[in-house]
Amino acid sequence: MLVFGMILLLFLVGIYPFWDKKYTRKLEVTQQERDRIAYFKYVIYSEWTVALLIVAVVAVTSTTFTDIGFSLPAENSSQSLGIMTGFLVAVFGTMFLMMKLPFYQRYQQKQAEPVSYLFPTGKLDKRFGIMAAITAGICEEIIYRGFLMHFLSSSPFHLEDLILGLTAAAIFGLAHYYQGWKGVLGTALVGFALSRVYVSTGSLLFPILLHIAIDLRFMLFMKKPSAEMDANKTM
Repeated sequence: MLVFGMILLLFLVGIYPFWDKKYTRKLEVTQQERDRIAYFKYVIYSEWTVALLIVAVVAVTSTTFTDIGFSLPAENSSQSLGIMTGFLVAVFGTMFLMMKLPFYQRYQQKQAEPVSYLFPTGKLDKRFGIMAAITAGICEEIIYRGFLMHFLSSSPFHLEDLILGLTAAAIFGLAHYYQGWKGVLGTALVGFALSRVYVSTGSLLFPILLHIAIDLRFMLFMKKPSAEMDANKTM
């Protein structure tokens, strides 16, 4: 586990962020639907590969699935189901209502402008975008919250509490290097919040659901400016 963990840590810090940037560079220039679909496929395949590799390694080592958050929150099953249902209704309901407000739409559009090339422009790339959002919600929580936080809290690092959360959040932010330094900082803050949810519940369930909701917001509600969409169609 130590060898695998060190290799994965080096990959997440030194390779994956720049690999990701390579795949977004062409899309950022062309902003074509086919390139957007290709990028979404890359996200889906690469993140599921890493997540399933983690699951396979955990299955054959002394690390347990509970160690990496594969458990229900610290309540009985009925309470967990009720909490999960209320949580989803509140998150998606609030998100839907907020995105209907013109001032909030403008604010979100401005905030997301650096990655507007990821916004779907057609039905097909929207389908792949939704699959990519769900993939990120599941796989990135397994990678950056479940496995990474467990590994960093173990030998030889022994990180704890605030330092553990901040370190894992920084590595998660670095994974979004393709969004620029503001994107790295913003996603690091989101990662830290998700880590607190994970630590407080002892389960990846709520971080996964919240992560999916955050990413789906862009795929379902954010749109490219009409002039830009028209330009894409004529290219």
